Amino acid sequence: MSSSLFKHSVTNFYLLLFFIGLSISSIVLDIKYSNSNYIRIIINDFLITPIQYLASTPSTFFSKFVEEKKTIEELRQKIENLEKQNTVMKINLQRIDVLENEVSRLRSIKRQIDNSLKNIKIAQITQKDVIPNKRSVQINVGSNYKTKVGQTVMGVNGLLGQVVEVNVYTSKVLLITDNDSNVPAKIARTGQQIIIKGRSQDNLLEVSFLPNDSEIQSGDLIITSGQAKRFIPSLKIGRVVEVIRNEGERFSQAIIKPLEDADKVSEVILSADER
Repeated sequence: MSSSLFKHSVTNFYLLLFFIGLSISSIVLDIKYSNSNYIRIIINDFLITPIQYLASTPSTFFSKFVEEKKTIEELRQKIENLEKQNTVMKINLQRIDVLENEVSRLRSIKRQIDNSLKNIKIAQITQKDVIPNKRSVQINVGSNYKTKVGQTVMGVNGLLGQVVEVNVYTSKVLLITDNDSNVPAKIARTGQQIIIKGRSQDNLLEVSFLPNDSEIQSGDLIITSGQAKRFIPSLKIGRVVEVIRNEGERFSQAIIKPLEDADKVSEVILSADER
C-alpha cells in the first residue's frame, strides 16, 4: 500500500516520515518536558501565524476589494434613486404651489358667493316678454326690496338672466337666451374662458368665436366665470350639445342648452352681486 501511495515521488515519502518523526518528538517532549509548550507557542506565533497571514492576505484583499466595489455600486444606485426622488419631490412641490393657489382662488370665490347669497330674495315672474323684441320677464320685486340693476337672477337649476330695469314694485330681467345677452363664462372641465351669447330664435346659447384647438366637447358643463363681476361666479349655465368645427377657418362654434328654462319656471332667485 505504501508503494502505491508514494511511487510517484520519493520526496513526499521522506517528507511524511519527517513530519511523523516531528510529531512523535513533539509528543515525547510534551510528556517529558513541560517547558516544551513555550517552544511550540513561539513557533506558532513567529513562524506559523505569519505564514498563515501571508497565505490568507491575497484572498482577504480580493474579498474586501469585491465587497467594497459592491458597496460603491450600491451607494451609486442609492444616490441615483435619491436624485430621482428629489426631482419628483421638486415637481410635487410645484404641484402643491399650484394647488395652494387654486385653493386660495376657490376660497376667494366661495367668500364672494357667500357674500352674494347672504340676502337672496325669492321673486315671482308676473309677466313675460316685457321688453319689446327681447327675451325678458318681469318680477314682482323692485326698489321696495332694494333691487338693483345688474343683480343676478337664477333658478334652482342655473342662471336665468340679469336685472336691467328697476321700478318701485317690479323689475325687468333680460334673459341669457336673448340675442343681446353676453355672459362671461368658462368650461368647468378645462377652465377655458369664453363668452356666451343668447339665441332668441331657439332659446339656446352659443359661443361664436371659439378657437379651433379648443378642448370643448359635447356634454361639457358651462359655468359663470365672475369676470367683470357681472354675474356671481361658478353658477351653472348649461351644457354643450354640439360643437361645430369649420374646416379652413380660424374659429369654431359651440351650441349650449341652458339648464334653466324661463318658460317653465314661475319663481326666481334674486341675489346681490359684488360690482
